Amino acid sequence: MEDASTGYDSLPRMRVPITGDTIDVMVCKGFSGEIVRATIMVDDIVERALPLIADQIHYYSPDYEKIGLYNMTRDFEYRMTDRFGEKGTMQGDLLFMADGQACHK
Repeated sequence: MEDASTGYDSLPRMRVPITGDTIDVMVCKGFSGEIVRATIMVDDIVERALPLIADQIHYYSPDYEKIGLYNMTRDFEYRMTDRFGEKGTMQGDLLFMADGQACHK
């Protein structure tokens, strides 16, 4: 069940994804190395999707703006304003998620 504070309905309408198409990706949690399946909306932007992905894989971060997301399958880093579909993210891609703040401790 989705938490109301992290669901798509709680975000501004102007940022609602266009098609609503979803794909499943594999997300590697930084530091633990655990790989977990997550569902993302193809037309969603990274900034908006990060808390939703983190919720699905039980990844906690006090500041989602400091989380980095890297596509290991296609070898590129996502920017916060990137849309998954526009970057070429596909079903089954392996994404690496890590808290950039924790990397500097």
